[in-house]
Amino acid sequence: MKKYILGISLMIAVVVVAIAACSKSDSGSTPTPTKPDPSAPAPDATVNISNFAFVPASVTVKAGGTVQWTNSDSAPHTATDLNSAFTSGNLAQGGKYSFKFTTPGTYTYHCLVHSMMANATVVVTQ
Repeated sequence: MKKYILGISLMIAVVVVAIAACSKSDSGSTPTPTKPDPSAPAPDATVNISNFAFVPASVTVKAGGTVQWTNSDSAPHTATDLNSAFTSGNLAQGGKYSFKFTTPGTYTYHCLVHSMMANATVVVTQ
């Protein structure tokens, strides 16, 4: 009986920690969606953040190309490069972030708010 109670207690603790992690925000304020610049050129690639995933998980642009991320989830997300080349900051639902890639290479990024989300990549060619 003690093992059963210990197992149930452990499951409850895991669920509480998981809920707290998913609702945690890095800032104390409510994030404000960024407003798109109407004079900015159209992005060369777009990534939708939906169902706690980056869709598509990989995009390719030429050097000088711009990628735009849009958060379609109700939870805040970030698009943050693992090597600190770029970060969107918190994007609320409907928030957009664009970054112009000038150096060829593969950029792997993730969501700082939700570590369980799979990493995604931007491949920049010559």
